Parts: sequence; structure tokens; C-alpha cells
Amino acid sequence: MKLKHVMIVLRKEIKDLIRDRRTIISSIVIPMILIPLVNIVMGGGIQKFEQDMNENVTVALSQSSNTAEIRELVRDRILSKNPNIILVDTDDPVKALENNEIRCIIELESSYKEKLEEGKPIRVTLQYDESKSKSQAAADIVAWAVDEFSAEVIEERIIALGLDPAILQPVQIERMNIAPNDKGNNMMLEMMLPFLISMLVAIGGIPAATDLVAGEKERNTFEPLLTTMPDRGSLLLGKYLAVTLFSFVSLIAIMAGLSIGYMINPNSLTIGVDEGLKGITLEPLAVVLALLITIALGMTFSGIQIALSTIAKSYKEAQTYLSFLMLATMIPGYATMFMQASDLSPVMFALPVMNTVVAFKMVLSGSINYFNLVLALATSIVFVALTLAFAASLFKKEKVLFRN
Repeated sequence: MKLKHVMIVLRKEIKDLIRDRRTIISSIVIPMILIPLVNIVMGGGIQKFEQDMNENVTVALSQSSNTAEIRELVRDRILSKNPNIILVDTDDPVKALENNEIRCIIELESSYKEKLEEGKPIRVTLQYDESKSKSQAAADIVAWAVDEFSAEVIEERIIALGLDPAILQPVQIERMNIAPNDKGNNMMLEMMLPFLISMLVAIGGIPAATDLVAGEKERNTFEPLLTTMPDRGSLLLGKYLAVTLFSFVSLIAIMAGLSIGYMINPNSLTIGVDEGLKGITLEPLAVVLALLITIALGMTFSGIQIALSTIAKSYKEAQTYLSFLMLATMIPGYATMFMQASDLSPVMFALPVMNTVVAFKMVLSGSINYFNLVLALATSIVFVALTLAFAASLFKKEKVLFRN
């Protein structure tokens, strides 16, 4: 095996991939266009959904409670602190609820006035449709308003007895965040980004690997390639490097799409966090180690993809085999998604795929353990060697290369 021959094969494969419009469009162009569009649609959809859930919450009184006295109590006392709740008048509140004209029905027991005067609890019934998210949210909002009214009534009764309302809360809780100011609440980023990077690296080279071996078999160009000057080791290494390079080009394209999407909708990476992304303090050495681990993961999957594409007899068969690789990243990704950096054990840094996920999670959290990162890098290099050796062994077997 000569380096010159490896570079010749690599250049040839890169040219073939660039000429293949199907591969370029599916792996580079579509992600850079589709991901920002998804962010626009999802961002606008989520904001509209939240707005619709919390604004213009239409409610009505039940027929038995629809009196001027109860209406005044509900409008001026119970719902007065929430301007988003709109009390409407309707002849048939149940039908209005079914037709989505209102979201919730409020009913007070008939003896509410006497019970309030006697200091007894009154019953407020909320009727809503649990199958409709807006109706369920409206019931929660109205229930909160009723709780606020209940607290006011209790305070009034305590004052009437000549007591201090503060006796109702003998213990007050004060929360104090001791995290550094430059360390924001980037929980969503720590959960999703490691999993996303690992998955994209794992599947990014699939189109290239499918085309460079199984595709050439199908086009009957693989056998003539074996008769050229480069030996099989050079052919394998050239194709292997092309697949690895393409997987990272695909990753860069997708990350570019995510970046564009984030600029369009900054909340796309911080779901559930009002402040959005804050400063993330990254250790340069830890980042370098994490990137090296990611590169090793890409090289590991490139070896597996070349091997599976070699075994396959056709392009479609290779696609079937390679599609299962996504599961190899999803399982460890989901297994560690809700873990904190302090929960990660050294064993996780020695397992394929999982080591990349937990390495990025550790780097993003700022809680760096360099022994674990070095362990992850060392094991990743071992996995690269094993997968490449496996692919090389297949390239030496005639019955595998020329399966019919």
C-alpha cells in the first residue's frame, strides 16, 4: 500500500461524490435549507401555541350559576387579576364548550353566599374537555385564579379576627442560585447537542459509503477498479477516507443549518428557558479532546459503513443495512440524555458512541475530568483500528466482494 495510490483513490472518490447530485442534495443542500425552515415553522408554531393557550381564555358560567350576583362575583373578584380570562355570556354553555366557543364552564353552588358569610368553604366546579389542550389549560388558569381568590378570602377572615395574615406562612423559602454568572442555564443544549452531534457523525457518511462500494458493484465499475494499479489496501483506505471526510462535511452542513435556524429562532435550543442561551465557559483542551473523540467516532462509523457496503450486493441492500446504524447512536444518546456530568461513570467513557455523547456533555457542563476524556479518546482509537481491520478483512475475501 502506497500513500500515492491512496491519494489517487481519495481524489477519484471525492470527484465521484461531488458529481453525484443525489448525494450532495440529500446530505448537504437539504439540511442547510430544511433545518432553518423547520426552526421557523416550529418557532412560530410554539410561540403561537403558547399565546393561544394563555391569551383570550374564554369561560362562561353554568346555567344554574348564570345570575347577576354570581356574574359580578366571578368577574370582579375571582377573575379580576387575570385580564386574559374573558367571561362571556351564552345560553347553552355545554354546547358552546363542545363547539370550541368557550374553553371552560364555571359553576358555584347555590348556597355560596351564606357559606362565605359563615366562614365555610364553597365549592367551585370547573367543567372542561380534557381531550382539548386549550380547554385543559383554561381549567388550570381558572383554578389558579380561584386559588388566588381563596387566599384573599382567608386573609380577610384572619384580619377580621384581629390577627396578622403572616401567621399563615410561618416559614418563608428564599432561593439563592450559587452558579457563576457566566454559567447559564443551558440544560437543553447539554441534553440535545451531544446526542445530535454523535448521531449526525454516525449517519453522515452513509450516502457516500453506499455509493462508493455497493453503488459501484451495481454499476459494474467495482471489478475494473480492482485491476488498476492501487492494491486493495489502497482502495480501501482511499474510500474509507472519502467516507470519513464526507461524514464531517455533512455534519458541518447540518450544524450550519442549525446555526442559521438558531439565528432565526434563538429559543430553538433553549426550550423551557426564558433567558435563552447564556455564556458557556469552555476549557480549550477539553474541547480539543472532545473534537478528537468525535473525529474518531466518525472514523469508526466510516469503517463499519464501508464494511456493510462491501457485504451488500446492491445499493438498496446497503441502505437497508446502514439504516440500522442510527439505532447505535439513539440508544446511548437517550440513555444519557437526562444525566448530569456528575452522574457519568468512567465505564461510559470506554463504550463506543456513548463515549462521544458523555464527552460533549461533560465539556458543555464545565465539569471536566481529563482522565475520562483521555480514556474516551484512547478507546475511540481502538475502535477505529478494529473497524478498519474488519473492513480490510472483507476486502480480501473474493466471495464477499463478488457476491451475486
